[in-house]
Amino acid sequence: MDNSFISTEDYREEIEDFFPKFVFYRRGHHTPTCGSFGEFIDGEKGKVTDCYCTACHERYEDGIRKPSEYKHKELGYCANCGHPVEFRQMNRGRQSYYVTGNFAIFEGAGDLMRIKCIKAYQRFSGDTSEMEPEIGWYTVTQYELRPGQAIQYKAVWNKRKYEWKRKKTDCTEPNFNIGGFGYADRNYTLINQEAVDHSFLKYLFKGEHYDYIYITWLCCYAQHPQLEYLLHGGFEYLARNYVEARVPEYGKLVTTRYNWRSNDLKKMLRLDRQEIKFLAKEQGRYYDSYIKFRRDFFKGRNTAETLKYFENFRSSTEYIREVEDMTGIARKKIMDYALRKQNSQGTYFFITLYKDYIEQCIELGRDMSTDVVTMPKDMFAAHDRTTEMLRTIRSEKAAIQLAESDAHRRDLEVTDMELGLILRLPYDTEEIVAEGEKLSHCVGGYADRHAAGKLAILFLRTVGHPGTPYYTMEVSNDLQIVQCRGYRNNNAGNPKPEEIIEFERRYEEYLKEVKIDRKKAAEKAKRKKRQQQKAKVAA
Repeated sequence: MDNSFISTEDYREEIEDFFPKFVFYRRGHHTPTCGSFGEFIDGEKGKVTDCYCTACHERYEDGIRKPSEYKHKELGYCANCGHPVEFRQMNRGRQSYYVTGNFAIFEGAGDLMRIKCIKAYQRFSGDTSEMEPEIGWYTVTQYELRPGQAIQYKAVWNKRKYEWKRKKTDCTEPNFNIGGFGYADRNYTLINQEAVDHSFLKYLFKGEHYDYIYITWLCCYAQHPQLEYLLHGGFEYLARNYVEARVPEYGKLVTTRYNWRSNDLKKMLRLDRQEIKFLAKEQGRYYDSYIKFRRDFFKGRNTAETLKYFENFRSSTEYIREVEDMTGIARKKIMDYALRKQNSQGTYFFITLYKDYIEQCIELGRDMSTDVVTMPKDMFAAHDRTTEMLRTIRSEKAAIQLAESDAHRRDLEVTDMELGLILRLPYDTEEIVAEGEKLSHCVGGYADRHAAGKLAILFLRTVGHPGTPYYTMEVSNDLQIVQCRGYRNNNAGNPKPEEIIEFERRYEEYLKEVKIDRKKAAEKAKRKKRQQQKAKVAA
């Protein structure tokens, strides 16, 4: 790379304009014997203000603004040149001041564009008499763009110095956080951006503003000028996706392969005119899903048919596949059925409900070889019927399962007349759900596990109102109280009363006795079983 790539010194003025300007001031009054400027005595209550402005580089006396109006580190305007400035006292140190800025300098024309990215800084020396800030910079990375080519250079340490070497991978957005941790600094100010308008890059934006990851846009366009067709041909989403994938922070991955060798948008995207018109409505947002739909799911006899089914079923292809696998019905027939029978909620709602209906029919053991079952005239009514049938069957199964489980845990029910409380098992799982709704807690979610005997849910009621939900208790299979909750889990300004706390204490003691009794009963059952086996062998 040419050592005279871009001379940063030529753009010093633009860089300096970026940084803050200051007016350094001191208050005081002139000595009686001195008439020349600058000969005065410092004093906070002085009548004049001695000023120096870093914008106009002039030293002057401000006889218009009152000295008391100058405040350290406040913003204002230079009384001499009118430039916006920050006021600073002359006699205060400035060693801690350090401000940085990121810049991208453009230079070139025609078929060549060079970009130099620098990090500049502004600081002051330790000498309080020195009021002009020092401006410095160092180069972060550099680019060289030509039609069909984008090269990025990075600094590589070679023995005793850094050398600029060509980056072997694709160009990336400059990161000005050199040696930093935790984040990338990709914000920068453009200098001499007008040069882009005089180069081969001018056709990319066409007057539109794409200030974010600007250099990456230019690099991608230099490599693939066809990016212009995507951006201005109705596929801005695809163009953005392709460029943003070069920047790790966006977390995007481009799996689409474009035909960059063609200058025809149709050949680039492998689409015809009708498909381009359809997909351009959403700036190409559904391009990838359409290509996948057309390739892997369904391709109609013509483009219009493919687009029709894609528009209606792009979000429900997996459900259609599942229905196809369960019934053996061709996916086109399934889609046609959905188009005929859908309601105002659309095809996606229909397909999800239809899949649920087919699963219910299989669970009920229906004959899946007939259209009467697999494609009913009124699918919504048929779904309601199968749902009700399954609910009844499941309720009956749950009732049988619950009865078997309750037979082994009736010993958990107690009545404490002293405290006026009753603890009983639910009659069915629906009562558990109703309990949760009335007390506004989550016990309804425990109904299935209670019926299966994985835990025990018990209702704690008062003797005077045995039918009114009061507290709900969960007991584990190892006979431990897991929780005992009231309305809204006792978080509605209703702390657990003393009688409930006392009941829990007594019930814990009772459960210890139940545990002993169950152990004895289990041992007795084992002895009886062994005796029966011995008698059977002897016979």
